[in-house]
Formats: sequence, structure tokens, C-alpha cells
Amino acid sequence: MPVNLSLTKEKILDITEELIENKGYVNVSARGIAKEVGISVGTLYHHFPRGKMEIVLAMGEKYSELLGMSEFLADPNADPRIWLRKNLELNQKKKAFITAMEIEAMSRPDDVQALINENIAKRKETQKSLLQAFKMMEKFAGKKISIEKAKTMQKVLKAIMRRHIVFGNLFGSDDEFIDLFLKIARTIAED
Repeated sequence: MPVNLSLTKEKILDITEELIENKGYVNVSARGIAKEVGISVGTLYHHFPRGKMEIVLAMGEKYSELLGMSEFLADPNADPRIWLRKNLELNQKKKAFITAMEIEAMSRPDDVQALINENIAKRKETQKSLLQAFKMMEKFAGKKISIEKAKTMQKVLKAIMRRHIVFGNLFGSDDEFIDLFLKIARTIAED
């Protein structure tokens, strides 16, 4: 189910993505975003009370829709490698965004986690997304797993994928990265 955003929010996300791609995340400010969108800073904060950090997280939700997790999970014969490759390709196209996520996650981990937790509590779509992520981790593990193991696998996937993208094939080729993650997932499932 697509995230339902107002036209103003969509425009903020689109312009922010453009600015991050062209200027780099650290050179983009809430004031600069508002100016480019053609709105006041107050209007920007009305839509995204936590400013840039919240905009980046909303962009992440938008990107996750592009990955087609629902369709993948509906196919009992789907190969996890294909979905992981699609995820890698999208992330490679969105390298500036991934870098922005890393900057936020590393510089303000408690604030980022608090915002994520607030969104989870507020949105039914997020609950559905969490269930889908759990099922996805089970596919990666190749068997039923606990919620705790699924959370660990998801955190590992996000962490190593972001680093693989940001630092340029840190874990070898994309195929080597996929093999590494699936090996880690199965190890976590066995632990």
C-alpha cells in the first residue's frame, strides 16, 4: 500500500532528493529546502517537525515501496538473491540518500530511533511493513525464526548494505555481498 503523502510533502521529498544529489547532504538545510520548494520554513516544519532527519526517513519509506516487497513475499518460489540484487541496484542509484541516512544514523542515533519508533506506533502501514520485513528475513534464513532474530538480521542487512554502497563495494562484488549476507542470515537463524 503506497504511503499517502500530500502534494506539498511529495514536492519536499522530490526537491530534497535533488538537492542532496547535487549538493551533498551536509550542504542541504531545512531553510534551503523550503526556499527551493517555494514554501516557508514554518510550512516545511509543519509537514516534517524534525526537519531534515524526518524528511530523509520519509524518503526511505518511499524507496522501500519501489522494492516490491509485497510481490516478492507473495511468490513462494521467489529467490532472495533477486530481491537483494534489486535492493542493491536501487540503493546504488540513491547513493547520496544512503549517505544521508548514514550521516543521520551515526550522528544522532537516539533521535533517529525515537522517530522510527514514533512512526511505527502511528502508522498501520508501518505495522504491515514490519510484518513483511519479518517474513522477508525468514526467506533469507530459509526457515521460521523468532522476531528477535529477524530484527537482528534486518539491522545487519541495513548496516552492511549501506556501508557496501557508501564505501564502494566494501564487501567485494554485489554477488559476493549477497552471498555474505545470506550466510550471515543463516548463521543468525541457527544461533
